[in-house]
Amino acid sequence: MPQNRTIRTAATALLAMAAVLGLSGCGDVNAASAAGRDFEHLLDGVPEVADVDTTGSNTLPWSGTASASVLLDDDVTDDRLSAIVDRIGGFLNEQAKRSGGATWEGVDLTVRGFTLSVLDRRADNATQLELLASLEDEGVPGGELQLSSAGTDGARGSSLTLVARPGEDFLAAYDLARATADATPAYAAAVVSGRSDDGVDPAEPDEDDTDDAAPGFPNWDEDVRFSISSGVDDDATVGGDPGTTRAAYLAVAEQFEVIGATLTPATIDLRVSSVDDVAAATAVATSAVPADVAVEVQGGIVTWDDGVQSADMLPVVQALGAVPGVTAIAASSDSVRLTVEGPGAGRTALDVLDALPEASVVESLGIDGPVVSGSPGTFSVRGARGDTTVLFGLVERLTAMGSLASVESSVGRLHVEFHAGDDTTLGAAIGLVKAGVAPGTWTSIEVEGERGTWWFDAADTITIDASEYADESPEETALRERIERLWNAA
Repeated sequence: MPQNRTIRTAATALLAMAAVLGLSGCGDVNAASAAGRDFEHLLDGVPEVADVDTTGSNTLPWSGTASASVLLDDDVTDDRLSAIVDRIGGFLNEQAKRSGGATWEGVDLTVRGFTLSVLDRRADNATQLELLASLEDEGVPGGELQLSSAGTDGARGSSLTLVARPGEDFLAAYDLARATADATPAYAAAVVSGRSDDGVDPAEPDEDDTDDAAPGFPNWDEDVRFSISSGVDDDATVGGDPGTTRAAYLAVAEQFEVIGATLTPATIDLRVSSVDDVAAATAVATSAVPADVAVEVQGGIVTWDDGVQSADMLPVVQALGAVPGVTAIAASSDSVRLTVEGPGAGRTALDVLDALPEASVVESLGIDGPVVSGSPGTFSVRGARGDTTVLFGLVERLTAMGSLASVESSVGRLHVEFHAGDDTTLGAAIGLVKAGVAPGTWTSIEVEGERGTWWFDAADTITIDASEYADESPEETALRERIERLWNAA
């Protein structure tokens, strides 16, 4: 598999100090950058390594912090996996013995859906590899094994997260994680979690849910639908018993269809299938937990600001939620923001809103979505309800022309990107913007595939201040002058 290796560094050292200290010749002044390069070189030529990503911060000359993540091919053998972990662990051990240079904050290694922390002690790494092998033998499809180095007092932080096995739910994954941690001395005090894309049906606890399990593994970069953790405030060193919130979740699930849940000892966040059931589900959850447990319930595609449902806005979101192509709604007592599948769904939603007497409570309105369904280009218009309606009309006209690549607007600000075109096509599109934007709006126009984004106050005649773009290339200058000319001619 081709290797894709990147390094990102944030250099904050004072350049003057670096120039003076650089005369000493003690190592690399950008220590984190050098550490990242050394780590990449460590794994050069290792065929099972699919990707290496190193991140560092050059906080001061000759010092900083570094971390890395490594992705291995799924077909790596156990022996090769152990050898690669040994190589990384040996590198970290040598780095720790240095008197200067970057401090390594951690190396995460991902293989077959599992992520584990590689440490500078072989015994610690062996413990994690043994645990990984046993979990795979038990049919666990993925998870996170995080173990920190022992402190001077012998204490260490640890966490263990498991993905539910096929046919099981997030509660079963949590129970397995708890039992596994209790049976593994290094993880005895671990914060444990269970995750899944499937909930539990308390009415039929013996039902075989194999067919209901979502295919593949949860994406660790996004929230999974169901999770339960003994962790408190995401602190890997502090844990508690989520039994109370677990019982509350089950109580709600007995009466309502729960389509998402996040449980910790101190919080219970649920999403039921219908926004109509939010109030009743909240009452059930609140009655089942102590007063100091935070309860939040959302419903369907609607998310209420701060979890507080507005009675006046409820009929509005109910009507908008029934519009085909409306995929998400964020609402408060006086604002609504819609995510739609495309401009067509946005227009239908606006028509519904205009015909709804209860919509008088909507003061602020936002509409987001793709310019063309399934395309990467997006539009986002928001502001006062009337202003948003006008700007959405502009989106529709530009989309109908086929010129619009993307648009983003908020109060007093508009950014538009057009597809490349000749003066006739681009001029017509710019003319629509000029006619549809309020004078004084801070406006920018960009052309797809060409360098340069030009900002100006919308007016009948504009002059883009060239002094703001002193370093522009001849191509950028030509584009700036072209946009100015086409705007003024519109």
